[in-house]
Amino acid sequence: MATIPKEEKAKKKRKIIIEALKRLLDKDVYSRITVQEIADEAGFSKGGVLHYFPTKEDIYLELIEEIFTEFVQAHSSILEWELGSDEVAPISALVGAENFIIEKRNIKIIMNIILYAFEEDKIMKIVSKYIRLHRNFYDNIISDLSKEGKGRRKSDLPSKYLSRITQTIVLFIGLLESIDPSDPSEMDYLEIVKFVTSLLRG
Repeated sequence: MATIPKEEKAKKKRKIIIEALKRLLDKDVYSRITVQEIADEAGFSKGGVLHYFPTKEDIYLELIEEIFTEFVQAHSSILEWELGSDEVAPISALVGAENFIIEKRNIKIIMNIILYAFEEDKIMKIVSKYIRLHRNFYDNIISDLSKEGKGRRKSDLPSKYLSRITQTIVLFIGLLESIDPSDPSEMDYLEIVKFVTSLLRG
């Protein structure tokens, strides 16, 4: 009988703890969730949780890494498709918005993480890192469009401003839809996203 490597066992247990934290964040706010509650939800002792994550902040840091890494990978995978830059932008925004709209729990988790970041510098640093990566994705698309001659008029805003505007709209589509769903058809939704990303095309 094959034995599971120690590292693999540790990874699985860490994953169980992270999933427990996600479930708790779906029901409560970060400031009221204790390590003991995370342990109870995961089926661990408090000491067992602290063995894998020395502090509560460490659990959140791994959760943030997981959520934003998946988000960035979803966007990056689009670059591997054989699409023109003018097609990449709306599809990217569609993926970005759907990550929030389809999984309503993500909104609660992200909002909790952002609030926690304003209290804890370690959390803020990693959140800032991934928000910047997300914005840079749009900035790169804008730069590519400019090189292809599909860029904006000289009087338009610089790409760094347009990428921030687009990023904000895409992220807040998910937030607003989770609060007040518009329930558009699939085609209508795609049209909304294309309109948002028309900022990139100029």
